[in-house]
Amino acid sequence: MDDNKRFFRLLKPVRRQLLIGSIIKEAQLLFCYAAVWSVLLMLAARFMVIPFFSRYIFTGLVILVVVHIVRVWQGRPGWRDAALVYNEFVPDDRVITGLTFLEHAGVLAKMQLQDAIQHMVKQQQPVMKRKKQLIIPHLLTAGALLGAVAIALYFIPSDKIELAKQREEEIKLVKNVEKQLDKKAKEQKDPAVKKALKEAEEKISKAESAEEALKELAKQKKQLELKTLKEREKQEALTKWESSLKAAGLSELASFLAQKDLKKIEKELAELNKKWNSLPKEQKAALSDFTKHEKQMSEEELAAMMKAIEEGLLSPEMLKKLADAQAALQSTGLSMQQQMADNGTPPSQLAFSSSNSSSNNQGPSNMQSSTGNGNQSSQGSNPSSGGNKPGGQNGSGSGSGNGNGNGSGGSGSGAGSGSGLGSGAGLGQGSRELLTIPEYTDGKKNIETDTGKLGNGSAAEQSEGNGPVLKGTIRPYSEVFGEYEQSYRQSTERYKLPAELEEMVKNYFTNIDPDRE
Repeated sequence: MDDNKRFFRLLKPVRRQLLIGSIIKEAQLLFCYAAVWSVLLMLAARFMVIPFFSRYIFTGLVILVVVHIVRVWQGRPGWRDAALVYNEFVPDDRVITGLTFLEHAGVLAKMQLQDAIQHMVKQQQPVMKRKKQLIIPHLLTAGALLGAVAIALYFIPSDKIELAKQREEEIKLVKNVEKQLDKKAKEQKDPAVKKALKEAEEKISKAESAEEALKELAKQKKQLELKTLKEREKQEALTKWESSLKAAGLSELASFLAQKDLKKIEKELAELNKKWNSLPKEQKAALSDFTKHEKQMSEEELAAMMKAIEEGLLSPEMLKKLADAQAALQSTGLSMQQQMADNGTPPSQLAFSSSNSSSNNQGPSNMQSSTGNGNQSSQGSNPSSGGNKPGGQNGSGSGSGNGNGNGSGGSGSGAGSGSGLGSGAGLGQGSRELLTIPEYTDGKKNIETDTGKLGNGSAAEQSEGNGPVLKGTIRPYSEVFGEYEQSYRQSTERYKLPAELEEMVKNYFTNIDPDRE
C-alpha cells in the first residue's frame, strides 16, 4: 500500500473521534442555550400577552439548531487536528513533520514519512483509547436547571398566559371566518356579491380580536342593509311613478316602464319634454312626481332622470344580489358567534341573531341622551316621517333640570343642567326628507354655596325643575342629523358611557347617516 494512503488511514479514525466529540460538545451548548431561550420567553409571557408563544419557542430552537450545525461544519476537525493528537503520543513531532512533507517526493521525505507511520502503528491503540473530555458538567447542570424553571413557569397559573391562550383561539377563529368568506366568495358567480364578500374579508383580516372582527362583520352587513333600503326606495318610487303615469293618461310611458325598455322610455320622455308647455296639469304633475322638476328639463336634467330610471329598473336584480351577500354574511356571523360561545369567549352583544331581522322593514329605534349634575326631569317628543305609510321609528329627548341643596352650619353646593335631542326617520314608502324635530333649551344652572363652618346639618330645600315643552319645527333630515351626532359627541365627553352602550350608539348613528353609502 502507498505510504500516503497508510498515513491517512491511520489519521482517519482519530479525525472521526474528534468530529463526534465536537458534535457532543455543541449539543450540550445547544441544550443550555435552548433552556435560556425558553426561560426568557416564558418570563416575557408572564408580563405581556404573547399568543402562540410555543411557536416562538420552536422557532428559536430551530434557529439555534441551524446555528450549531453551521458551527460544527465550520469547526469540523481536519487532518492536522488528527495529526496533533498522534503527535502527543509519538515523540519528536514525527507525525506533524510527516504531514508537512507529505507532498514532497524527495528520498529524505519518504524515509521520514515511513518512520512516522511505524511509530503511529505502534501507538494506534493508546491513541484510540485515550481519555476524552466529552461531557461538560456545568453546561448540562445549567441547562437542566433552566429547563426546570421554564417548565415550572409554564405550569404555574398566570393571567397573561391565559389571555394569550384566549387570544390564540380568537386568532384561529378570525382565520377560520376569513376562509369561510373566501370560500363563499369563490362559490359566488356574481361579481357584485363576490366583491362585497371580498371587502368583508379584507376588513376582518385587519381586526385585532374576534370581538372586533364580529363587529366589523355586522357593520358590513348593516351597510348592505342600508344599500338594500336605498334600492328598495328606488324601486318603490318607480312603481309609484308608474301608477301616477297611468292615472294621468300617460299609459304609453307607463307600459314602457313595465317593459323596462330604456330606449323607448328615453324617446317618450324627450317628446313629452318638448311639448311640456302644452301638457295638461295632471300629466305635468305626474311627470314631476319623479323628476321633481315643474318645468321643462334641460338635456343634463333629462340624462340624470334617465340614469335614475335605469337604476330603479335594475333595483330588483340588485336587491337579489344584496340579499345573497347578506345571507352569506349572516350565516358567517352566526357561525362565528357560536364558535366564540363554544370557546368560552361569547361576544359582549349579539351582532347577529338567528331570526332574520333586518332594517328593511324597520330602522334603528329609540335613542335618548341627558346630562346633568342635579335633579332632572325630561320632556320628549317623537319625530315622525312624512309619507303615505308610517315608518317604524321614534325618538326621545331630554329636557332640562336643576338641583340645589344646603345644610345649616355646613357647606354644600348643587348644580344641574341638561339638554336633549330626539332623532329618527321612518322607513315606510313615504318620503324621509322632512322630519318634525323637537326644540330644546339648555337648563338653567343654579349654583349656591354656603361658606359657613363645617358641621352637621339637614337639607333645607330640595326641588325639581320642569323642562318646557316646545312646539317642533319641520326641517330636512340631512340638516339635523349633524346636530344630533354633535350633541351625542358632547354628551359622551362629559359622561363616560359603558363600552357596550357606547358601541350601540355609534352603530345607531352609522345606520341613520343620510350620506352613508
